[in-house]
Amino acid sequence: MKKFDCLIRAFRFPEDVRCICAVGAGGKTGLLYWLAQEYREAGRKVLLATTTKMFLPKENQVLDGTAEEILGYLDREGFAVAGTTICGGEKMGPLPLEIWRTVSSKADLVLVEADGSRRLPLKVPGPGEPVIPPECDFLIVVEGMSGIGRPLSEVCHRTAQAAGVLECRESQTVTEETAARIARRGYQKFLTGKRTGCYFMNQIDVLGVSQRERLAKAMAGTGVVYGSLKERYYLREI
Repeated sequence: MKKFDCLIRAFRFPEDVRCICAVGAGGKTGLLYWLAQEYREAGRKVLLATTTKMFLPKENQVLDGTAEEILGYLDREGFAVAGTTICGGEKMGPLPLEIWRTVSSKADLVLVEADGSRRLPLKVPGPGEPVIPPECDFLIVVEGMSGIGRPLSEVCHRTAQAAGVLECRESQTVTEETAARIARRGYQKFLTGKRTGCYFMNQIDVLGVSQRERLAKAMAGTGVVYGSLKERYYLREI
């Protein structure tokens, strides 16, 4: 495997990519923020939004703004996190449809958190999930490897769906093979058709060498990046 310190190179995004969405669990928000930083440094004007719910940003936020306000901020700063406060509390919600259509069409790059996971490392989507906008042209399925070695019921959002997909009990211990099956059986159908995409197995810094080998074997035949957002390194077969 080749080691990268840049997400853009590790994921091999098409040069003309305009809307990248992250689904799954275990690092979606962090991944999108790092991508925003890399693309912003490359001179792109980047909009970050959500189609579900997302934790409120600490900076670069434009909440409950008009399309003109969002685009104005984007022009000045090169990066805007835009959403609404309709969720209340510590999370923001999606932009109204007309505002979304306007601002997403004018940003150089749009990053979207398109799934919820209640801060758990693993997830199998339920009915109506994920919420992928039609503009999406690259989809990243994220999983957190910190769930390995723990009971499924403790580390997986939508545990009942996961147990059904895996044909196991909710108390089963998650293995490397289990994590791979959750990702592939839960999200593979969203990586078909004209939309391109890739799996991202995050938090591999918590795994030993033999564990990484088992995970790679279980994920064979798929487009996948292994990495650690915490340590800022990413691995991919060349």
